Amino acid sequence: MPAWHAAPIEAMQSTRTAARGVAGRDFRLLLSAQAISLLGSGVTTVGLALFAYRLTGGASATLVIGHALMLRILAFLLFSQPAGVLADRVDRKRMLIIADLIRFGLLMLFPFITTTWQIYLLVFVVNAATAFFTPVFEASIPSVVGDADYVKALSWSRVASDMEVVAGPALAALLVALVGLRWVFWFDAASYVLSALLVGLVTIPRAAEAAKALSPREFFVDITYGTRVLLRDSALRQALLLSLAEAIAGAAAIVGTVSYVRDVLHHGETAVALVMAAVGAGSATTAFVLGRVTARRERSSVTPAALHSQRHRWTRIALLGGGAALFCALVPGVLLPATSLFVGLWVANGCGQASIGIASSTLLAEHTTESDRGRTYAAHFAWSHSYWLLTYPAIGYAVAWWGAPRTFLYAGLACGLVTGVAGFVSPRPVADAMHS
Repeated sequence: MPAWHAAPIEAMQSTRTAARGVAGRDFRLLLSAQAISLLGSGVTTVGLALFAYRLTGGASATLVIGHALMLRILAFLLFSQPAGVLADRVDRKRMLIIADLIRFGLLMLFPFITTTWQIYLLVFVVNAATAFFTPVFEASIPSVVGDADYVKALSWSRVASDMEVVAGPALAALLVALVGLRWVFWFDAASYVLSALLVGLVTIPRAAEAAKALSPREFFVDITYGTRVLLRDSALRQALLLSLAEAIAGAAAIVGTVSYVRDVLHHGETAVALVMAAVGAGSATTAFVLGRVTARRERSSVTPAALHSQRHRWTRIALLGGGAALFCALVPGVLLPATSLFVGLWVANGCGQASIGIASSTLLAEHTTESDRGRTYAAHFAWSHSYWLLTYPAIGYAVAWWGAPRTFLYAGLACGLVTGVAGFVSPRPVADAMHS
């Protein structure tokens, strides 16, 4: 059932939250908590690479990082959907605070690691806690800001996420230079404490199912509920399919950039960081523009049904346009573009990823209610990250076998194929979807 077709009492609650919007105290606190914790995560990503190099040395460090990334995704797949079930039945704010405090304790231990298996264990457990935090955080945004400002809230949240890519490496380098590597991890630990404090000040409505008991049988049924919601609606199926294109392009940028900049363009590590920052810049710019443009268009929607129809139209354009942008960003890589052109292509890469991500989250909010939002967001989180579990090693092996330029070509063609298939997954007319 679409979110706009919910019970009257839920509509009244939505009206009250909408009055707060993105300028309200609760969203500003929640966004600040996200930005601070993501900045800490960006710092730790760099710190982990340096720490692995110091611990193992040479090429072994690359192997450790690769295994750690796979364990990160595995933790997301194993724990995000159980987290979504709990999010629809227990206090979401308490879940967020507990996840932050667990991550704080684990990050405090990182500088004292002496063996590789300890890295793997801590990475897995930290990201298991993140699997409880991220979907619950995303599912809480609609109830905090209300329908009218939801897309704008998503845009600001996307900008905060891009801080992890753009500002994290720079801050990590500064911390390592001034106070040493261990302070990189302690900075991240402190960011989780501050995030927990900020979340504690936010008013997050409890889900309608919170008071109901949960039997083991119901728990296992509920784990599949979010996936069933994603697959039964054509608009959500289209968004989920294009998340695969987003993962292909994202993996190409993360894994392939170093090889292209160092081996083809013959630049140093600073250039690698700047090119990677171009992806974040493109993503942040798209988020900002999309938030402003859609806000102007949606003001003309005077009824919930009209708003629902409006969002179906622009999200379809954003999803397919994002997939086309990824195709155009990746395919020219085989022509060995010079540095300035390559930076421009990676800006387009970020634009396409943000367009798909924001449109997907908007559709999730439109097709869920407060009582099932946790399970559905968690299912989308798990499925979309399962794509990354495939694309990370696939792009890595492709770069090793064919080199970065040909890998970009094949990745772009794959994005084009996914986008073409998604174009045939046409959402039903809104007039029909409203009664599903």
